Amino acid sequence: MERTGSGRFSLWIFFFALLVTNSVSGQTRRGYPTPPDPAQHDKDSATPGPNHSIHLDHVAIERESKELAALAATIPGDIEQMKKGLLPGDTFDKLKRIEKLSRQLREHLKP
Repeated sequence: MERTGSGRFSLWIFFFALLVTNSVSGQTRRGYPTPPDPAQHDKDSATPGPNHSIHLDHVAIERESKELAALAATIPGDIEQMKKGLLPGDTFDKLKRIEKLSRQLREHLKP
């Protein structure tokens, strides 16, 4: 079988396009990029490392937890007085203090 002139021309165009797309493609990688260097940390860092234990202020935690328990124990009595129509004035202050103490305890105990 003899090829026609247009068939040869189409074949040359195909090979040329194949050659150009393989050599010009900027998307192909020839390996993985090198990772960046590790960050330098000071040895006097304020955050404790895995070998250091976090210092908890045990005295403050115990004091705050006892105060929280004492305040929480007074709330049912205040609710009973509210049922009788009496509203103790310091009930809202107690509840705010309970919220504040619980928030502080969570911050102390957060890992």
